Amino acid sequence: MFWDPAGGTEEPQQAKPERALTGSLERQVVQDSPPVSLAELLQENCCYRGEVQGHPGSWVSLCTCSGIRGLVVLSPERSYTLELGPGDLQGPLIVSRIQDLLLPGHTCAPSWHALVPTQAGPNLLLGQHHIRRLKRDVVTETKIVELVIVADNSEVRKYPDFQQLLNRTLEVALLLDTPLNVRVALVGLEAWTQHDLIEMSSNPAVLLDNFLRWRRTDLLPRLPHDSAQLVTGTSFSGPMVGMAIQNSICSPDFSGGVNMDHSTSILGVASSMAHELGHSLGLDHDSPGSSCPCPGPAPAKSCIMEASTDFLPGLNFSNCSRQALEKALLEGLGSCLFERLPSLAPMSSLCGNMFVDPGEQCDCGFPDECTDPCCDYFTCQLRPGAQCASDGPCCQNCKLHPAGWQCRPRRDDCDLPEFCPGDSSQCPPDLRLGDGEPCASGQAVCVHGRCASYAQQCQSLWGPGAQPAAPLCLQTANTRGNAFGSCGRSPNGSYVPCTPGDAICGQLQCQWHRSQPLLGSVQELRSEVLEANGMQLNCSWVHLDLGNDVAQPLLALPGTACGPGLVCDSSRHCHCEEGWAPPDCMTQLRATSSLTTGLLLSLLLLLVLVVLGASYWHRARLHQRLCQLKGSSCQY
Repeated sequence: MFWDPAGGTEEPQQAKPERALTGSLERQVVQDSPPVSLAELLQENCCYRGEVQGHPGSWVSLCTCSGIRGLVVLSPERSYTLELGPGDLQGPLIVSRIQDLLLPGHTCAPSWHALVPTQAGPNLLLGQHHIRRLKRDVVTETKIVELVIVADNSEVRKYPDFQQLLNRTLEVALLLDTPLNVRVALVGLEAWTQHDLIEMSSNPAVLLDNFLRWRRTDLLPRLPHDSAQLVTGTSFSGPMVGMAIQNSICSPDFSGGVNMDHSTSILGVASSMAHELGHSLGLDHDSPGSSCPCPGPAPAKSCIMEASTDFLPGLNFSNCSRQALEKALLEGLGSCLFERLPSLAPMSSLCGNMFVDPGEQCDCGFPDECTDPCCDYFTCQLRPGAQCASDGPCCQNCKLHPAGWQCRPRRDDCDLPEFCPGDSSQCPPDLRLGDGEPCASGQAVCVHGRCASYAQQCQSLWGPGAQPAAPLCLQTANTRGNAFGSCGRSPNGSYVPCTPGDAICGQLQCQWHRSQPLLGSVQELRSEVLEANGMQLNCSWVHLDLGNDVAQPLLALPGTACGPGLVCDSSRHCHCEEGWAPPDCMTQLRATSSLTTGLLLSLLLLLVLVVLGASYWHRARLHQRLCQLKGSSCQY
């Protein structure tokens, strides 16, 4: 209980807590030590989130692991931090306004490549009922990001008491779990207590490249998760405090970010991490001006996806961010977020936390926020006569849909529909076609559940009607290696020209009819007339401004068709599909290589020797038998 100093009244404000969401208890990892569970380090789950009674739309995050630390947001202009030291539990609770918490002004750094969101192809016609139901399911269905936070050695040295580092990490994860209607489950904390496991750098682009490579080869195989975020106590060069890759969530190659712990306040690093996680979820920077207003008057307003947070940490996502997330989910991004794993239960059961804990049949929150007629909010058990809780798409009017009822329609060429199991209110995990399956009428293949048609990528960037640029325009731009065309940027920021054979795997080159793209804005336009077969070809190339920390340039998705039997890989190289022969990938592989021929000859020779040996042995046995029948001895 606390008093709102800006409320004009001495009326106490009472918060209603719910437990923070943490992951599997066996996923706590400390370097150079055997795995340690969260349960062994925390006697109880000491972090909570909830709302303030009598203030609809308010939210609270509070940790009591060591003293009291937290954040109370009554409204955009009435937000406070709470702090009480561990050794001063009888002392006054320090309440500070967010406006008074001045942090160093900062931006986040550029990441040099991105995954462009795809959209349903023109051959996938969806009726209005289908669209409405698909949109409703995507918006209302529970989405969970399984998060791993990695603290580098400089961060460990900054907080040498591991319990303090753990508490700080839990507080950061709790703040991430609040603003965007996507649950963030901390499934692991890895602390590099002895030395860093990657080469560190003050250049965030270099650091991100090193971290993602380590995540893919080391962390991900032993600790499954959706996103990994590195927190470092080392300062980045320039004003940047973080970096991630756009539209990368669920990608084994790119779903991660790096964050500088730039403030003693957890709000600083939590806001930065939420910003980078937002980019992974497909969120662009908020446009300046009134098109994406943050709630509340200045100076309290500061949205998470602003390009620069000035001196205030971002607390909320704008309506533009919420719409962008909905759009990305509808287009197939984030299929891993719909998986509800049993290991994601909180460490201790608490009725009212809106998460079904062991022993509970449902959980609709506290009495004044529960809207589920099927669930008893006092006991977290189903009401008499109810078969299910209405928190899942497989339940309607407290009755289960029969097995086989479609609960999640097919979204695109690489998606599969899901059907209710008949014994649960939840839809099964989102299923996608396997990598390499053809899609977009054979123009691309599925990679990580997304169809990489070049035309669809152009339409996602420029809107309906956009098409790939003419081949000569595309190749000319991307082989030059500049802001208008390249195969990406190296960690030092220089543009990398494509080889002619890899040009289609580089920056997206499209023909468009809009003055501005759907993502970012046009910074510079360049036109040139090229000669092709005695004819003149008008080419237009664009340098897109996507913001400081958004991937630039935008590159073709892995799996994009780049020739007959050829697809782009994650390194922007054009390779043959499995079963096709280089260099032109026009011929199916047959057993004609020198290695294959040698193996066949060896097997044939071995077979001949076996046959000859068997014949000799059979002849000798027959000769010996004849001699025995004659009653005479035979000489060999």
